[in-house]
Amino acid sequence: MEMLTTPERRPPFPRRDPAAPVPRHEQVARHLATAALVLVAVKPLLDIGEKDAGGGFDLGVLLTALGALCMVTALAVVAVGARHLPPRPLLLIAGGLTLLLVLSAVSYLAAPARGELLNLFDVRRYSIYGPPQEPGSAIPAEAMRLVVGFAPIALLGLMFMRRDWFPVRRLALVAGVVIAGTVVHCVLAWLQVAGVIPYSFHFELANWEKIGRASGGYYHPMSLGRLLMFSVFLIYVLGDRLKVPAAVRYALIGLFVATGVVSLHRFTILCLGMIVAVFEVRRLFGMVRARRTGRTNRGAVLAVAAAVAAVGAVAGTLWGGAIWRRAEVTLTEVGSLDVRSDTFMHGRGAIWNDLAEILGRAPWDVRLLGFGYEPWDMHNDMLRVLVVWGVVGVVVTVAVLVGLHRFVRARTDRSGRLALALLFVTIVVFGLTQKPLAYPYFLWLFFFGQMVILAVAGRGVGEERSAESGTTR
Repeated sequence: MEMLTTPERRPPFPRRDPAAPVPRHEQVARHLATAALVLVAVKPLLDIGEKDAGGGFDLGVLLTALGALCMVTALAVVAVGARHLPPRPLLLIAGGLTLLLVLSAVSYLAAPARGELLNLFDVRRYSIYGPPQEPGSAIPAEAMRLVVGFAPIALLGLMFMRRDWFPVRRLALVAGVVIAGTVVHCVLAWLQVAGVIPYSFHFELANWEKIGRASGGYYHPMSLGRLLMFSVFLIYVLGDRLKVPAAVRYALIGLFVATGVVSLHRFTILCLGMIVAVFEVRRLFGMVRARRTGRTNRGAVLAVAAAVAAVGAVAGTLWGGAIWRRAEVTLTEVGSLDVRSDTFMHGRGAIWNDLAEILGRAPWDVRLLGFGYEPWDMHNDMLRVLVVWGVVGVVVTVAVLVGLHRFVRARTDRSGRLALALLFVTIVVFGLTQKPLAYPYFLWLFFFGQMVILAVAGRGVGEERSAESGTTR
């Protein structure tokens, strides 16, 4: 029996004669894949005016569901038409996700018998616990989020079955539209800071004072934060493939980082700093090597430094007081640093400690298989997975992420592996106080980042790779 770690013993994907007519099913599948990429690109613009969760009809939810349907259907059409399955690692990952759906079905059927245990979640000592959830609707919604969020795995499969559908120039165009949408949200965020438009979200300080938090066209700063992080990441990875000068790219990075700072979302700031630091350290080593060979462009370096200083001076003049106030809040308003305290991270300690008490009273099947939904807003990705799908779900989720990283890394050359590792580290770090695996568009951008890395630095993936090595310019 073949081991999972051995190479697949099956023929490569069939190559079609470019002169041959394109079958009808291939045309349909390509249109579906294109529609999915269009939704990835334009969703930030369509999200403007996002309401609080549970605030009525959400166009974004409908669009992500439609995009997921396009992704999965496109892969299914190609696989059936070609009579060839996607790479086996992706099938194993899909199998793990299917197991989570089975656990959701089990929890849905068991919910009535767990009524007394679920009643323990009716206690909400802080607003950070989130609104009440009804198992009958929350469990199917959680399962749907899983399907929609991980649907871009289908695009990864298509990328290996139909490589010419995802050239670098097409992915760069999608990234460019995402970045343009991020700029729009940044403009809205700074208009909030300037008092031109009202804030949609406020931060409650220890003295009950509330301070507005810039969130752009979104309801919560976290939604803006994911857009800022992935846009900076894509700018670095694609580099000059975005067809804009380096000065413009650095201006965009500066805008996105500054917007993250005024949003007061600490883990957005942390992840942005981490992304910039990793790529800039890498660039610094490249400049040191270039200096030894006499190829350093000192004029460009000085121009970028001068531009950063000028932008900082203008921002300080226009919004100096507001920026300083937000910096003070970010550094001082952190609540208790004792994880055993209810006030740890402004109420997260209360949630986590109350959860530990409930799980301590739960029977073994609940600990093993979970509740099927998230009665409280856990503010931590792995805790959310533990509550929703139990210990089995945590093991499966970790296996899915590790398998996905191994799969993409094995097909990426050395120049792209640092960017790939950074992408996965970012989702783990962000998940310490947020739930990126529960946000479908966060996962869409996460998978899109992997597709861009494969197109730019993949082994045999993407027909338009640059002759130059490296993921940054």
